[in-house]
Amino acid sequence: MTYLAVAYVGMVIAIGIWTFTVMQRSRQLVRRVEAMEEAIESLSGDPTEEIKSGP
Repeated sequence: MTYLAVAYVGMVIAIGIWTFTVMQRSRQLVRRVEAMEEAIESLSGDPTEEIKSGP
């Protein structure tokens, strides 16, 4: 019975580590996308101006 408790605790810890890793990657991806958006915006100006002005 003890080995089941140890396995359960290990599984909970593993899921916690996996969740932390996924959240870290998600935050990093958001930062990269924001940086890319800023870079594109600085090169081409405000992208919403084209949408507002129309054809």
